[in-house]
Amino acid sequence: MRKKVFGVIVAMGMAGCSQDYKVSTESSSYVVTPDLADIGTVAVGSSEPFVVSLSHVRGGDISLLAVEILNIEGEYFRSADSDPIDLLVAGETEDVLFEYVPEVEGYHIGRITFKTNAGEEDEQTVEVRGHAAQPELTMFPALIDFGPVAVGSARVQRAELINSGTVAVEVADVTADNAVFGFETTMPLVVAPGERADVAVSFRPETGEEVRSDVTVTLASEIDFGGLTLRGNACSTGSGDLYDQDGDGYSICGPDCDDEDAGAHPGATEVCNGVDDDCDGTIDEGTECFDDDGDGRSEEAGDCNDADASVHLGAEEDYENGIDDDCDGVVDSGGGDADGDGFSVSGGDCDDYDSSTSPAASEVPDGVDNDCDGVIDEGTDAFDDDGDGFSEIAGDCDDTDRAIGPGADEAPDWKDNNCDGRVDEGTIHADDDGDGFSELGGDCDDTDSSRHPGNPERVGDGIDNDCDGVSL
Repeated sequence: MRKKVFGVIVAMGMAGCSQDYKVSTESSSYVVTPDLADIGTVAVGSSEPFVVSLSHVRGGDISLLAVEILNIEGEYFRSADSDPIDLLVAGETEDVLFEYVPEVEGYHIGRITFKTNAGEEDEQTVEVRGHAAQPELTMFPALIDFGPVAVGSARVQRAELINSGTVAVEVADVTADNAVFGFETTMPLVVAPGERADVAVSFRPETGEEVRSDVTVTLASEIDFGGLTLRGNACSTGSGDLYDQDGDGYSICGPDCDDEDAGAHPGATEVCNGVDDDCDGTIDEGTECFDDDGDGRSEEAGDCNDADASVHLGAEEDYENGIDDDCDGVVDSGGGDADGDGFSVSGGDCDDYDSSTSPAASEVPDGVDNDCDGVIDEGTDAFDDDGDGFSEIAGDCDDTDRAIGPGADEAPDWKDNNCDGRVDEGTIHADDDGDGFSELGGDCDDTDSSRHPGNPERVGDGIDNDCDGVSL
């Protein structure tokens, strides 16, 4: 336990019982450093510790009687010692801990006075000053749309924390108000003035429904910042281009049955690959591996006329119909098959001098009625199947839909109506100004990237910067 002792030294001598005592004293002294404690610039709401040292210089132990703190500008300087000293031992130095805890921005000054029993130098003073600045933190971009993500899968994007102020900020936590969004960056995170820091954001959907969330950044000083919106599987508010993952001109929000395969979309040519290329719900129809007439055999399995269920391998031959009913390569006697394609004129061959033309032939874009059905080039890239005036060769990107073709008006339907390779541009689905929000997603001016939900409001410009219906 430290004693409180007045700092003097007493010397005594004895020359018999009748002699007087002779007493001499030596004053104690100490110094305080620094004379001026300049804390510098700190963030409003933070705590900045600083130390004042008391060093014994001369004499005996010195008792510290009181420490007075005078706040001249702002009540923000205070003691931080949990076990304050009460005795400065001869020849020793003691550190006294204080802290600067500003609650408002500005310049703050104060004075710390140490009161002791050190004789003539019993009081010494330290001037203190500090500057507090408001932390400023913004997030970029203002919106992260994860696009379509399947249940059980995850997608990670990155956001930037930008310190646009004059003081360093310590980020304690980043949170979203929807648990399907998470943050994979270690906290705390210190960002110096003018610097940026990356934050990894993940989306792990629990259902296929559209989800949305607002992000809050919390500093160690318990100040919160917003400015970032997250969303995923957002067919009702997302941008058409974002939700056309494979770039085939069709969105997963619309009729694209596989948005990871650019070869699968409405109007695509069905090929023998086990995939529903044209997104009509049927796989491989019209190809050599599909049983088009339902007789149990495809062309690949030996059906010589997959448009006629009565013609296939093993069928009973009718010797009077001029058709190779059993697909054995021989037309019934008397039928006459001049080109050897298995069909006579009476059996439906519209050109018995061209072996590539018969009821079993595939139509190709050559200006010839290859399959003898009376229509030339139907179902090929040279034929206008939907009657809109354009074939695939002429630029029709979906020849099964009359409303889709070059020159058509783009509509907000998640389709590339005008066949320019872009989905829903110029409509309420599209983010025309590139700020991350479409009109459907709340953008009140999709020609101005500085106006969108979550954008900081600029006081005095008379413009509704954050699209909340109010301009300041």
